Amino acid sequence: MNFVKWLRKNNTKIMAIVVVALMFLFIGGEYLQQLGQRRSRRQTIAYFLDNKKITNYDLTLAQQELEILKLLRADDLLRAQDLRGVFLGELLFSERRALPALMSQIKQTIRANGYRISDKQISDIYKRSWPGNLYWLLLTEEAQQVGIKVANEEVGNLLGYAIPQLFNGQTYSQLIAVLVNRHRISEESLLTTFAKLLAVMQYAQLISANENVTTSQITHIASWEHETIDVEFVKFDSEVFAGDQNQPGEEKLLEHFDAFKKFFPGTITDENPYGFGYNLSDRVQLEYLALKLDDVSRTVTPPSQEEIEEYYQKNRDKLFSEQVPADPNDPNSTLIKRTKSYAEVANIISKQLLHSKINSKAEKILQEARTLTEANWKDTDAESVTLTADQLKQMAGDYNSAATQLTEKYKIKIYTGQTGILSAADMQTDVHLATLYLQGYGYNPIRLTQMVFAVDQLAASELTPYDMPKPKLYENIGPASDLLGQIMAVVRVIKAEKASEPESINQTFSIKTFDLEPNQIDPNSTKERPKEIFSVKEKVTEDLKRLSAMNATKGKAEEFVSLATKEGFRLALNKFNELHRQYAKQNEAEPNIFELQSLTELRRISSSALQALAAQTTGSPLANLLTTEQKKQARFINQLYSLIPPDTNTPSNLPKVWEFKPDMSFYCLKSLSVNRLYQQDFDKTKARQLFIEDQAQAQSLAVVHFNPENICKRLNFRPVAKPREPADTNEPPESQGPS
Repeated sequence: MNFVKWLRKNNTKIMAIVVVALMFLFIGGEYLQQLGQRRSRRQTIAYFLDNKKITNYDLTLAQQELEILKLLRADDLLRAQDLRGVFLGELLFSERRALPALMSQIKQTIRANGYRISDKQISDIYKRSWPGNLYWLLLTEEAQQVGIKVANEEVGNLLGYAIPQLFNGQTYSQLIAVLVNRHRISEESLLTTFAKLLAVMQYAQLISANENVTTSQITHIASWEHETIDVEFVKFDSEVFAGDQNQPGEEKLLEHFDAFKKFFPGTITDENPYGFGYNLSDRVQLEYLALKLDDVSRTVTPPSQEEIEEYYQKNRDKLFSEQVPADPNDPNSTLIKRTKSYAEVANIISKQLLHSKINSKAEKILQEARTLTEANWKDTDAESVTLTADQLKQMAGDYNSAATQLTEKYKIKIYTGQTGILSAADMQTDVHLATLYLQGYGYNPIRLTQMVFAVDQLAASELTPYDMPKPKLYENIGPASDLLGQIMAVVRVIKAEKASEPESINQTFSIKTFDLEPNQIDPNSTKERPKEIFSVKEKVTEDLKRLSAMNATKGKAEEFVSLATKEGFRLALNKFNELHRQYAKQNEAEPNIFELQSLTELRRISSSALQALAAQTTGSPLANLLTTEQKKQARFINQLYSLIPPDTNTPSNLPKVWEFKPDMSFYCLKSLSVNRLYQQDFDKTKARQLFIEDQAQAQSLAVVHFNPENICKRLNFRPVAKPREPADTNEPPESQGPS
């Protein structure tokens, strides 16, 4: 049959079939699409515990529960609790962003209570690989697995108390009615979700408070906290008599160097009681552009009377008001508000405005210096391009050229130069570098030392999310301000060297710092110039000379004690200082070498205090220096304490000579006594001490319990696909920037 005729004959049937097919494709396609979406929502993305599944749908429900908690202001409630609540709140609700004021409060709490928590541990709370809803799901499952559950009735009672405080006096009934009507959430869902939060907190409290504090431990801690030592002494330092010793031979120097080159200075062990050490710490070399604020002040016009008065009028209610007694003769009378008169504060305002003008101009000049020296960085995406140190060096603008240009433009001397290769200790003992700081997010001050040692080549210091982005090699840092108000500077790290043993005993290197007074040192001045070259051999020689002078030092100390026993300490001091005038430093203000010193109410330093310091300084380039000094102080007090028999409060054989090897010194003790903690005093403080120690342990463990990585490990979390890259915790908050 002709095909065309067949089509004409069966046209009606064909059209019916086509319509049915199209309807099926349309309806069926939509159905298949919905089915695919459902399957996608139920797609397994991870496993935890014993192969329990986590799907996209589970995470959606978890996110909805977090939104419910936000509606109840659970985030604010958590942040008003102890550190357990704070860390949980930051984990779930912070969006990887720290509030500077909250972080400052956390750090103050940690320092004040001696909690064993480091800045790095706090920072790790924000370095999470997954969104908050994943950790919420895991934590709620964890609490459920151990059988912790809170009844809705108990939750209602708690919210009935908390809601008026969180919602400006609204009652529980009023708020719940609004949430139910506005968000279509049942009251049961609200209570059940909040019950999960309480269960998570209860489990955290159970885990973090699981370490029992024993009676003997409390007794030990109480005695160390409340017993004190008073001591009077004259110190005989071997350094005083080291100059009389012969120069050590080359073989002796090399033998001593080889024995202690692996130790850092101040490391005390049974094999190294004097704390010898020649291992070189992490070091940086800086290039700087600096100016003196005194020089800037000479180019700034003092504020006019109109400016001063305008400032007063704008700020008098906020800055210049105070609460004073209504009756000046009765300090207990009702307080009333009094605004200080213009005459009272005009001089203060004038100084403040002048100081602000000086700082603003100094910062403007140094910001211009940054612009001049960063011209080659504009077209480079430093994040995505791997640049070598030589390439970074070539891109960096010339500081000398910028200094010359700005000096000519502003008629203010701009100092520039390069430091030596400096350790963190070198920077902290320098008159300028020790006081330079930068302003982080939320006006959080960050020491320059902390910044420069954070470069990737060292990573010797930790910068938290509420500090500033870590700098790169040859990248400008600053302007940095001086706490003393003397200078302002921009610096960049041009070299970084990791801690290592010296190349040889003959190694030397520059340790000079800022040179802001070139060619202005009086050659006739008795003031000692800062040391600019460090020599390993010179340090080894100095140590060996002090060591060989120990016997002579001991002899002088014993001679002094013998004289003091006969004629008294004051007369003995006068005679000894006169006899040994040749050892005195060239300082007319302090001609005496030996003096009677007094230390009172010394408390022993417990191991828990040392652990707290070690934790709190983790991520600081000065951590080793600080902990070493604290350990040395603890050893000093402990050894003094050991000189006192347990059944008395003072030794019977005073005055006496006592050797303290870490100082390479002998101490002539005039008096030594301990103020003991007796039973009746212990009974009064025992309960408080128990609470303090228990609280310290619990709070210190909270940051470990809520660490994102630890949560995943505890619950054996296994993602099916790779997690998304975590946000850079050095990225600044969107609404705030460094000021």
